[in-house]
Formats: sequence, structure tokens, C-alpha cells
Amino acid sequence: MPAKLIQYWNIRHGCHDDFDSFFTRQFIPQINDTGLMQIVASWHTASGEGPYFLVEGVSATLEDVESLVMGPVFGKLRQELFRLVSDYRSKLMMPRNFAETEPVEVEQGFKFTQHFNINAADIYAFDSFFQEAYVPHLKERGIDLVGEWNVVVGATPYVSIETRAKALEIFGELLENPDCRRMTRDLLNMVSCYGCKILVPSGHLNV
Repeated sequence: MPAKLIQYWNIRHGCHDDFDSFFTRQFIPQINDTGLMQIVASWHTASGEGPYFLVEGVSATLEDVESLVMGPVFGKLRQELFRLVSDYRSKLMMPRNFAETEPVEVEQGFKFTQHFNINAADIYAFDSFFQEAYVPHLKERGIDLVGEWNVVVGATPYVSIETRAKALEIFGELLENPDCRRMTRDLLNMVSCYGCKILVPSGHLNV
């Protein structure tokens, strides 16, 4: 079963050029070369909570992630990374309810992520609403569900929902749509600690 490691941070003032060089020439290729994880996306947060920079890596198994983060390559890279960034955080996630996830080499497009905790009394109602009403509504508006994840290590909230669109304007239209607002209100009645982000490509990965 795949596992995803999300790392996010802010780049220190005056370190952007050094960070760009390190991230593209060392961080990404050296992690990919381990064969334990593939960096599939790097983003800037256009709207929502920080930190500003976010990178996603996907592994075939949870054991591969553990081998990577406990190994010397990752330790050395992270030590150098800490010299260039601040507010570092990470989350290790597994597919929610064994949901199918779409394997990709490098993600394209724009992403809208939502994260929350599902109220214990509303778990079954949430699953029914999400699959039968919410996801089809997104699909009609040109937005694809690309991931449902549970956080197994890292800060709450515990559930992360990832959607993707080809154009940034699609998310703007979605958030202004009255039907979407109604569905979001329905969703908020079943969850707590809700947050969301709109992510745009950082430009560090070649497609």
C-alpha cells in the first residue's frame, strides 16, 4: 500500500537562490535515486495556512518511508535543508479506507486540499455524502479527486482530501458557486478542525 510524506517549510530570507539550487540539484535527485521514494510535486501555497512551500513524496510502502527517513542520505539532506528554511513540518500519510490512489511521476495542474477530523458520530454519514454527492459535484465542475489520506504521523487534522484541476480559475469558480457553498456547509456539520489550501506548482520539477 502506498504511503505519502509531505514536508513543508518557509524559505529563509535571502536564501532563495541557494535553496533553488540545493532543492533541484541535490534534494530531489538524491531522494529519487534511493529508490525508496519519488518526489512527485512541489507547491507554493497560494491561499490557506502556511508554511509557504510544500513538497510531496510517494513510496510504495510504509516500510520504504521508514527506511528513507532513518537512512544517511535523508539525514544529510535535511541537515542542509534546515540551513535554508524555517518552520519545517512533516506528515506521513496512508490511503484512507484503502482508497485507490493514482500513481504519478510528477503531478501537473493545480491542487485544492482540505483537511479535517470527521466527527465520530458522523463517519458513515460523511462517507455516504462525500462519495455520492460531493465528489460527483466536483467532477461536474472539472475537478478530480486524486487522494484520500489519513495522517499516521504528524500534526492533526487526521484526514486530507486532495483534488486537482487543470486551471486555477476552476477553483475560484468552485468557491463562488452557491451549490458548492451549500455542500461545504453540509460537510462542515460533519467535521471539525477544518482547513484548506490552494496550491500552485513551484516550478522546481520538470514535467
